[in-house]
Amino acid sequence: MTRLLLLVAALGLGLGLLLTACARQEDETWSRVAESGVLRVGMDASFPPFESIEADGTLSGLDVALAQELGRRLGVETQFVANLPYDGLYDALTARRVDVVISSLVIVPERQADFAYSTPYFDAGLVLVTRDDEAGQAIERTGDLAGRVLAVEFGSTGDMEARRLARRLRGLITRPYETADAALAAVADGQADAALVDHVSALLGDDPARHLRIVEPPFAPEPYAVAMRADSPHLLQAINDALAAMADDGTLAALQGRYLSGGHPQGQP
Repeated sequence: MTRLLLLVAALGLGLGLLLTACARQEDETWSRVAESGVLRVGMDASFPPFESIEADGTLSGLDVALAQELGRRLGVETQFVANLPYDGLYDALTARRVDVVISSLVIVPERQADFAYSTPYFDAGLVLVTRDDEAGQAIERTGDLAGRVLAVEFGSTGDMEARRLARRLRGLITRPYETADAALAAVADGQADAALVDHVSALLGDDPARHLRIVEPPFAPEPYAVAMRADSPHLLQAINDALAAMADDGTLAALQGRYLSGGHPQGQP
């Protein structure tokens, strides 16, 4: 009986040490950030207005400001590791060169075994844009496009989605333009009834004189999120808490209004 009790005690101690080791491993990134007081942020600074390098060498953009605000709310210094190649961002996480990646990174479900994503802070997906007048008010969903003219950027995702819509909506005419901004201008000028463009282009192209509005949530979602290693649950929770607070107090909306200089089309927060 004594031997059995000793064996059980030894197994219990071994299991406790194993669980402690696993906990340390799960908390490794968060522990490093907390102990060093530095959050290392990986970024490919080549995608304005989210991230770019100014003439004087400084970083600017929505993602840069977001990273700095996250660091402030976590009580640590934000240290940028830039300029990383976009296809090397995940490698930098794997090699522990960075703690997180904030770089207009779209959530990729296939990568979630190795990497964790925060709650999205922006959705760059396709949106439907019309004029903010009586004619535009008649279009409230993609089904209302039957018999109308839809402007798109030639060769874009919006172009491909519009072609699919045209196959199921009677009388829908798709009209391609060289750029998303040209497609939006066509709507403002009355050459098209609506445009299907990415959310960033819709916001940047929202000149008040155009009187445009987004009429429904993203047609094809493309959420941007903060990425980190999958074994960083405490860091993930801290970042999600900070993002939730930034959404609640209007900080996220303010950042979008600042860097997506056209502002928000009417009907959007």
